[in-house]
Amino acid sequence: MTTSKATILPSISVVVPVYGCAGALPELYQRLTNTLTGFAGDYQLILVNDHSPDGSWEQVKALAAADPRVLGLSFSRNFGQHAAITAGLDRVTGEWAVVMDCDLQDAPEEIPRLYAHAQSQQLDVVFGRRAARQDAASKQWAGYAFHRLMAWLGGPRQDPATGNFGIFHRRVVTALGLLREPVRAFPLQVRWLGFRQGALDVQHAARPYGKSSYRFGQLLRLAFVVVLAFSDKPLRLLVKLGTGIVAGALLGGAVALASWLWSDNAGNSFWLVALLLSVWLLGGLLLAGMGLVGLYVSRTFEAAKSRPLYVVREEASVQAAAL
Repeated sequence: MTTSKATILPSISVVVPVYGCAGALPELYQRLTNTLTGFAGDYQLILVNDHSPDGSWEQVKALAAADPRVLGLSFSRNFGQHAAITAGLDRVTGEWAVVMDCDLQDAPEEIPRLYAHAQSQQLDVVFGRRAARQDAASKQWAGYAFHRLMAWLGGPRQDPATGNFGIFHRRVVTALGLLREPVRAFPLQVRWLGFRQGALDVQHAARPYGKSSYRFGQLLRLAFVVVLAFSDKPLRLLVKLGTGIVAGALLGGAVALASWLWSDNAGNSFWLVALLLSVWLLGGLLLAGMGLVGLYVSRTFEAAKSRPLYVVREEASVQAAAL
């Protein structure tokens, strides 16, 4: 008697970037094990310490030493949340990978629902959509402004209600491993890959431990960096602005010539001031344009270096603890 495909338990790897949430790790581990035990045929927990300053790594090492299903990675310095996600995905062994934050706002209990939705709809990607966000109003507004700015500047479109939380088939994880550009934006890269994608409304909890490391200014800078990596619209806007200035200069020149031909010289001082201001304006725009082009060139330079996306200082596992 053969076992039907529907009764085969999934093999799942859970990737958790860890920063500033030492207090949440014991509860996160317990809830993950409670959820995955019995639901998954086998599972793996990958906790990636992004050089957290609050003692998170000691807790990760303790969990990894006690449970062979836990793998801990610790960076040599802070490389960022999306680099931590990349490091975890580079080491997944399951057929499905779950990515979630460490602060318990993403509920581990939603993982079976995400998997069931992927199976029923035959999807390769299911993002968890935070239909009722529990963040502070200022953080929600900052996130909304971040996505609106990216959309206006031509970056990849992203639903503000979705983040990193989701479940991804192994084929998606393998394809993501081919993308090694230095600017990491996990959900945007997943959307760029294509595959069969969907979203599912999930529970979103208030953050019980610590504070978010993202501030409004950081989100704006991140939006600008992501746009430079994913879009050339700023350059196209600069071309349009330059074309408009040329057209305005030609029109202004025609008006100045007509004024000189059919009037006295009383208006000469006005046009002299206008000429000086236009020179300063044009010089400023040229400098800004050169700076913008320079930013794109610098991104190309960073990519050409081919430096690693992250550096692992230490690994923690049962095998490592036995050495």
